[in-house]
Amino acid sequence: MKKYNTSPAACNREAALLELQQLSFSLVDLNLYLDTHPDCQQGISDYNQLFEQYWEAKASFEMLYGPLNNFGHCPASYPWSWINDPWPWERGGAV
Repeated sequence: MKKYNTSPAACNREAALLELQQLSFSLVDLNLYLDTHPDCQQGISDYNQLFEQYWEAKASFEMLYGPLNNFGHCPASYPWSWINDPWPWERGGAV
């Protein structure tokens, strides 16, 4: 049986990752809606508001836990640290 990391730090990390996933899903959903309703001002406003929330949450996550993408989405640190942590699917628990 696999043992999951339930330390407060791991729970905080998982909660932050879940928030990013929820915001990302909402952005994709609104993007699809706006594809068929391009003149909906409320939809565009909601999209931009969610985008700001996502971008802030992503920046906070990456400052605490490292990059979510391997190129083009965040600066690199020295020494190169992208490969130091396990991939999200290798961590166990909720992703």
